[in-house]
Amino acid sequence: MAYNDFRMPEPRIYSHLDLYPGQWDSRCSPQFPLANFWPVYVGNFWCDVYLEHATKVQEYFASKGLLVRMVFGRSATDDPHFDYQRIFHLYDFLVYFVRPQDADDAISYCHREMYYGHRLNVFPGRTPIKFNLTNSVKHTLLQEEKLGLTEQVFEQHIYRISTARMDCVVMHSKQDILVQYVSVEDRNNAIRKCKLCSPDKISAGQARQRFLEKDIMLELCQRIRMDPFFLSMLPPGNILNALFNGSIPVIATSWKTLNMLQMPNMHLRARKGSQVYQKIQQTNKKALRLFGVKCDFGAKKGQFQRKIKRLQQRYLKNPDAVRNA
Repeated sequence: MAYNDFRMPEPRIYSHLDLYPGQWDSRCSPQFPLANFWPVYVGNFWCDVYLEHATKVQEYFASKGLLVRMVFGRSATDDPHFDYQRIFHLYDFLVYFVRPQDADDAISYCHREMYYGHRLNVFPGRTPIKFNLTNSVKHTLLQEEKLGLTEQVFEQHIYRISTARMDCVVMHSKQDILVQYVSVEDRNNAIRKCKLCSPDKISAGQARQRFLEKDIMLELCQRIRMDPFFLSMLPPGNILNALFNGSIPVIATSWKTLNMLQMPNMHLRARKGSQVYQKIQQTNKKALRLFGVKCDFGAKKGQFQRKIKRLQQRYLKNPDAVRNA
């Protein structure tokens, strides 16, 4: 798959007036304090110290020549998925830009870029981007409590076993992974080879973003009310000065070379008769019923050979018993 080459246009020059834009987004109420800013949903963003997430996000986009004002991250109180994200230091945010073109460029040039070994998801923050149901599937992990997967781990695993290519992969919960594949063939190859998950149809109208601004409006308004500094959030001084001069700030872009991907054990224990074994058999039936795909796993060649070996051993002990079996 040909991903974005991530090369931004020439750096633009900002001024102090840009920090307080006058253009109002008609999708918002004029009374909404963030109606003059342009949010982008950023998912799968690696940050080892969560308290530094706003600065890390601002530094990343500044390296592309883009000025970020506010960065909103959810909390464990409001987001049931937050605790799972905290285990792997992978979070999603609403990132507010000062120009609509900046938000469009962030989506066009940063979506699917590698950040510390994980591909970013970058989508609009106010408008849902829906899955293409033709080549998409919801994978539900059969043993999520043992595997502990992240989006990038799952994508690499699928590519390794099936060479299936993805356009978008989003974990909407710790057991549900929503994927849009490049083609129907890629989708079918993944279903055919992957026994870690049960495949299912994605609901019509399902957004790729885990949340939009409208979904967390109460959380946002509470943050604005409780934190007087939120609306005055700015990038660090060195970044702001560089962007005011139309240049790219000097930033240590370690995310380009460091890989923080943690690969867990992908082995799925499924002894015959066990609950997982039964789930795998159900997965075979569901793949055929919903997608017309016959899975390659089940009675493996090695299992058949072991059965033959057991029969041979029984024959040596009691030939008549085997003949009559």
